[in-house]
Amino acid sequence: MAHYAMLIDLNTCTGCNACMAACAVENQTPFWSDKWRTQVHDISKGKSDEDAMRVFFPRLCNHCDNPPCVTVCPTGATYKMDNGIVDVDDDMCMGCQACTLACPYDARYALDYDDNTEKKAVFGEETLKKTRPGVDKCNFCRDRVEDNRLPACVETCVGNARQFADLDNPNDPVTQIINSGIAEPLMAHLGTKPNVYYIPVKKQTVHFERGTFNGQKSEGGLHPMGGENGTTFERKQNEDMHGHTEHHAAFDANSPFANTPNAQITDLLREEA
Repeated sequence: MAHYAMLIDLNTCTGCNACMAACAVENQTPFWSDKWRTQVHDISKGKSDEDAMRVFFPRLCNHCDNPPCVTVCPTGATYKMDNGIVDVDDDMCMGCQACTLACPYDARYALDYDDNTEKKAVFGEETLKKTRPGVDKCNFCRDRVEDNRLPACVETCVGNARQFADLDNPNDPVTQIINSGIAEPLMAHLGTKPNVYYIPVKKQTVHFERGTFNGQKSEGGLHPMGGENGTTFERKQNEDMHGHTEHHAAFDANSPFANTPNAQITDLLREEA
């Protein structure tokens, strides 16, 4: 059985938004309401001309191995497939949006009656894929994947920044890149075990904290060029020099995923401080 994942190289994303357009057409997302299954954040950083940088940061559902959205769904509409894809059963979804609140990656949006009415005019009533209000999200273009095709965003990416992988296939070149450790998932400390990996910009970490994030249309706490606690590379240097990591990413002790190895390490570090 395959176990699907996505690899995104922040060094080669050009911010053309072709992935957003391809996804909107393939999955009939209500782009006129500024609702997307995938978005690309345009982020500028730097305090001077010397360190000024611009990075394009694609974001989508992370198809977690330990998805909180599945746990909170009262009807079982949100479920995880054996191949790793997290999807929503439209017939069972009642639109309560409990999953939207539980998702730490803000990867879901509400599909309402007005959206579905407009979709009939834009895409044609005879071809509609979703006809009921509820919650919508990326499902790795499940129909395409089951037909041995790539997700629309991957196939359309002009810079090859997006790559699709089968983590159960050790000979998959994309899987080999992920297993090398060069790529990082978002907020791994939560224990959600996300299956979207990012190759950071120039050895710097992909930092994301949901507490400062204001929803799909805001870049909020997205810091693909390093957070306040230093980059992964800098923390590794400190660990090599002092025998332990001096700067560690913030962790919410009240998180339902707190009972993880990362959380235990964080507690030990706090005791040493």
